[in-house]
Amino acid sequence: MKLLIVILLALAAAIAISYVAVDDPGYVLITLKPWSVELSFSLFLVLLVALFIVAYLAVRFLVRLWRTPRDVGAWRNRRLQRKAQQYQADGMLGLIEGDWSKAEKKLLSYSSHTATPVLNYVGAAHAAQAQGDLERRDRYLAQAQQSDPRQTVSVGLTKAKLQYQSGQLEQALSTLNDLRAQSPKNKKVLSLMMQVYQELHNWEALSELVPLARKYGVLPEDKLNQLEQSTAQQLLTKTKAGDGPLKTVWKSLPRHRKQDPEIIATYVEQLIVAGETQRAEILLRRAIKQQWEPRLVTLYGQLRSPDLNKQLKTAEKWAEVRKNDPELLLTLARLSAANELWGKARSYFEACIKHGGPAEAYKELGQLLEQLKEPENALNYYRQGLERASASISPQMALRAAEETTIAPSGATDSPIEVDR
Repeated sequence: MKLLIVILLALAAAIAISYVAVDDPGYVLITLKPWSVELSFSLFLVLLVALFIVAYLAVRFLVRLWRTPRDVGAWRNRRLQRKAQQYQADGMLGLIEGDWSKAEKKLLSYSSHTATPVLNYVGAAHAAQAQGDLERRDRYLAQAQQSDPRQTVSVGLTKAKLQYQSGQLEQALSTLNDLRAQSPKNKKVLSLMMQVYQELHNWEALSELVPLARKYGVLPEDKLNQLEQSTAQQLLTKTKAGDGPLKTVWKSLPRHRKQDPEIIATYVEQLIVAGETQRAEILLRRAIKQQWEPRLVTLYGQLRSPDLNKQLKTAEKWAEVRKNDPELLLTLARLSAANELWGKARSYFEACIKHGGPAEAYKELGQLLEQLKEPENALNYYRQGLERASASISPQMALRAAEETTIAPSGATDSPIEVDR
């Protein structure tokens, strides 16, 4: 294009010179002993322009000739980059399609000519793991790190994820600890670390990580609350029975978690296992006073403290305010039975059933009636309990429950129990 413009300008100049030279061609004398050249001015200008054009073309040719090796190299690099880009795209598509062998081969071909070789090596690592070759996976990840040292966290996080997916939990945790030292606020690192701790059942470490996860917004608040709750329950459940360790874990919990009914129930259950029934009763009574929760009320009826009579009186005080609460009626029935107040227990069981109590009330009332030598009434309540239970469970589960329910014959009971009048 430039050459064409030069030629057109030259032609325009020649035409202009010819137009001027029609009236006065001019005169030019060039002397160089022993020669002399005589010509018109217009011809001289034409020759001068022609000489300029020839000189320009000669210089341009020499420059292009000088640049030929560089231009050929640039053309070759562009060709390799286009090919590498195509192979990278084919490899990524292979990963999506699950063609691991094809993906690995394509991603490794011309990887050094791509603008982002780290992506090729990371993709090849995924393909290698999918084929079960963990050693090859680690080699590709090392090459990814070498190809772009700036991507330490990205490559390391990919390595930790692959280790986690392959069941190498300890190795994944080691990788994540290194990453956390480099990037302590990285949400992905903290999130994956929490998953690894859950898999390893390392509840102590997980409980320390949850506050950081909340601080940096790693998970939605509702999921963090669930995780914090389940972690606290696991800590209490896994702690060995005994006054010291269990009490230490309870004190270490956040204050708002000590008011969580689910965690309170878990702690009380562990206190019962440890034989600390008096402490369990005090804690449970105070918790119910602060917040009325059905599970805590039910658990209070299952608790057997040293002073069962006092426990029953406490529950009866609650009944003055909540007369028809089914969970409280079931608790009163159980505590009455624990105090061997059979008639009162029967009345509370019947009231519980009347006000929509759970299937357990039918079963326990049936057992009580068996002890009281009323097998037919017991059988009737067993049947009603199964019907109630089957309304909320599948037919298969209801049949299994019926098979597991045993009704002792009237002559097979222990010595008769006197009913309080």
